[in-house]
Amino acid sequence: MDKVILLNKNGKIVLVISIIISILSAYSAIRGFVDENLYGDIIATGVFKSVYMAGTISQDMITIVSSVIMIFLVMFYVKRKSTKMFITILGLLSFYFYAYGTYVISALYTQIYFIYMIIFTLSLFGLIIGINGFKKEDINKTFLPKKMQILSIIFLSVIVVLFVPMWVSAMIPYIQSNNVPDFYAIFILDLCFVMPFFVVLIYMIFKNHKLSNILLGIALTKNITLIISVIIGELTFPTHGGIIDIGVVLIYSFIILISSLIFIFYCLKLNIVNEK
Repeated sequence: MDKVILLNKNGKIVLVISIIISILSAYSAIRGFVDENLYGDIIATGVFKSVYMAGTISQDMITIVSSVIMIFLVMFYVKRKSTKMFITILGLLSFYFYAYGTYVISALYTQIYFIYMIIFTLSLFGLIIGINGFKKEDINKTFLPKKMQILSIIFLSVIVVLFVPMWVSAMIPYIQSNNVPDFYAIFILDLCFVMPFFVVLIYMIFKNHKLSNILLGIALTKNITLIISVIIGELTFPTHGGIIDIGVVLIYSFIILISSLIFIFYCLKLNIVNEK
């Protein structure tokens, strides 16, 4: 089976959106490091607790790195038209959607909140436009080995079975007391977007729906980038007055290890018929 290029009719629009997001997110993240008042002012109001700065700073770190990677991927894609590069670009867009979704939904009203909104919106539309840009007849040419599909189904199922009960049980005390948790944006994004997407993806892979071959790469990229951020944040909690949860670190480390291994196999095994 030949390795190939799967062209995307909306590719140029997605690349432009990706560059804009890279610039805006890099600016936002760097601003978080150089302007101590950016987060300091909102912490002073009491709306945002300083202990959560560990997660915010780690997310800014990964954002800067992912922005650089995004720019290089766009440059290389323009030259090589690699399908896997384009899928990775879409995966990074899903990371931005989640990362800045936490800022937008939790109303992190810093001086650049409007930029957060722009990144959040562009990443969502970039994903939709990008996925919709693949022609059905081309998608039907994609191929992943059965063993790869089974491994992906098991892994995604473990994540769903692990996180849905964990988040639901964490929400119940807040619902019973009519209080709003500080990290409610994560509950919304995971339970309303990520986990349902994983469930649908599991079903699509099981039914050998060819679009799942594209969506799997996006899901794995999002997992890797986001969870690296979470692990860094967890490990730096003590510097912001928090305590490291070893159990959380171990769980997320396991997830990122498996996600990375599956992503490597995915890149090696994804094939498309008649690609030059």
